[in-house]
Amino acid sequence: MIKVTFKNVGQGDSIILEWEQNGESKIGIVDCNLLNSENPVLTHISNIGPKEIEFIILSHPHKDHFSGFRELLQYCREKNICIKKFFHTAQTTPDYLKSASRSVVADNELFELFVLLKNMKLKNEIKVYAINDNPLLQLNLGNEFVMEILAPSSIETDKFIRGVNFPFDEEESTSNPNANWLSTVLKISNNKRTILLTSDVESSVLNRLAKEESARLGESSLILVQAPHHGSKHNLSKAFWKTRKRDNITPLVVSVGKNGHGHPSPELINFFNDQESYEIVRTDIVIDDFEKTIEEKESSAILDSHSTLYKPTRLGGDKVFTITGTSIKMT
Repeated sequence: MIKVTFKNVGQGDSIILEWEQNGESKIGIVDCNLLNSENPVLTHISNIGPKEIEFIILSHPHKDHFSGFRELLQYCREKNICIKKFFHTAQTTPDYLKSASRSVVADNELFELFVLLKNMKLKNEIKVYAINDNPLLQLNLGNEFVMEILAPSSIETDKFIRGVNFPFDEEESTSNPNANWLSTVLKISNNKRTILLTSDVESSVLNRLAKEESARLGESSLILVQAPHHGSKHNLSKAFWKTRKRDNITPLVVSVGKNGHGHPSPELINFFNDQESYEIVRTDIVIDDFEKTIEEKESSAILDSHSTLYKPTRLGGDKVFTITGTSIKMT
């Protein structure tokens, strides 16, 4: 059994993995974003009070994926919570880290995170690894599921180092879109079912995986997937998703919040709605399509804020999935 929690962190990613191994509860974290002044992942950790965290993964060095990590690490040090491993896709030289952002503030935050990690490593408090798509790097999540990293490969890392322009720019002002070349694709699978966590991966990377890494993608059915880059149309590889073997109902989770990029895009929503077995699940709040404009609301004398006309059709918030064998349940 494995539980996957997509935390509601606005326009960003934070995912918590929980499983049982030899009768003990285990936990891993993929990304950690602040929501306003709150840290939803830290709140989750403080509520369950683990003695240790098996691993933390920074999918790529963009602020909406790492902004809460330093606070989380400091909390774990204070509470003597052992973090066994920290994985990331960035080299830790200052110039390399600086190239992931477009602002001094973001530069400093990322640099301070890696300074903290370095200090913890020197004190034998944590092991820090730069990850790649090495097929030998596998993490067991209990006795049934295994996690491996399908991307980035040396191809994408080289593109980032050489400064090859990312195909589009939908990042906030603090982030360099080229750092999306470093985005992880995580595969969690048993011999029958697969979970794909895609962070901000570019569509050409998914196409490469389908063409060149089909054996590593495997033949098992998709049981749960994450929409790349908060549902951007530019990250949508229609061929990749059409040709994946999947269950009758496969949730596709869009981690999204208020943004100026139109995420998730209507093109992505329409595409997955047209596929028979994908079901779109969002961490934000979806309002009825026929909602009136603010001006119309303010001028209305008969409808108030409690009218069912303005209530969400589907509530946002954390999306929690429990996968056991070949079954999945959303709670």
